[in-house]
Amino acid sequence: MRFSIIIPAYNAEAFLLKCLDSIFSQEFDDYEVIVIDDGSTDGSAALLEEYVSKHHNLQVLTQINQGMATARNRGMEVAQGDYILFVDSDDRLCPNALATLAPHLNGEDIIGFGVQIYNENIGIYTDNPIQPTTAMSGWDYFNRYRLKSTPVHFVCIWQRVYHRGFLEKNSLRFAEGLKRAEDDLFTTMAFLLAQRVKAISSCLYSYTVRQGSITRSSDPKLDADSWCVQQRLADTFIPMQGIDKTVIYRVLASNYINHLTTKGNHLTKAEWKQFRKVCITPRHRRLYSIARISPSLLRFYNRLCSFAIERKFLTEHH
Repeated sequence: MRFSIIIPAYNAEAFLLKCLDSIFSQEFDDYEVIVIDDGSTDGSAALLEEYVSKHHNLQVLTQINQGMATARNRGMEVAQGDYILFVDSDDRLCPNALATLAPHLNGEDIIGFGVQIYNENIGIYTDNPIQPTTAMSGWDYFNRYRLKSTPVHFVCIWQRVYHRGFLEKNSLRFAEGLKRAEDDLFTTMAFLLAQRVKAISSCLYSYTVRQGSITRSSDPKLDADSWCVQQRLADTFIPMQGIDKTVIYRVLASNYINHLTTKGNHLTKAEWKQFRKVCITPRHRRLYSIARISPSLLRFYNRLCSFAIERKFLTEHH
């Protein structure tokens, strides 16, 4: 079997039908679909029961509500396809996505592709193809593209297909108990371990932007999850030897700064030490020094910088 498509679903009745239809209408039939009903209390279970009766390649697993990470891991446990695609229940596959992707599979650990963005508020689709590449190591790919500004965040799990053997060999799973930033941890570790990664430009996944999603909501528990991921990455990469850590250090330093700027939380002694270690650019070292005096001073400094940038922009465009 070529593909296993894993879909976590929690109270997804309003959009799950469109998601499933986008998959079962593909002009390619060598795939299975695994939906994990994560303790839904709406009509998702009844909808899935109806679809199971119509599609022999659909498998539905049920569990008490444990979050997307646990649901994805459970899907990976039973997946049989050569490659795994992760699809969120409120998103879709683009027409002919699987048929477009299949000829490009040649044993790579990870293959990236473009993403179509659907803005639900205004009803507009925007294609965002990516730069195609030949095969390279995962860490080379990470260092080349992680910091590039794109409409879709680099760490989003669903903009790539993953070789199941690669995931199993490296015991790559999502950190359970986290409801935010689990993609960041999984994606970074996947690129660290991958030997062959490439990308094709075609837009194969349709991502829906809507208000109220987990990634766009503010909640102390979710913020704590993001900080937990930051610390796991710091604990993993700071002691690591033998790799280029320039990009990951810039990511970690920016995260420390954003945390202090938006949350105003003081760091522990160990976290300050990690923060200093990853500040390898002059700008980050300067911001570290300001934050060391006071996180409030850092926030004030950043506001001044933002004000200066805004004034410069207005001056240049008027």
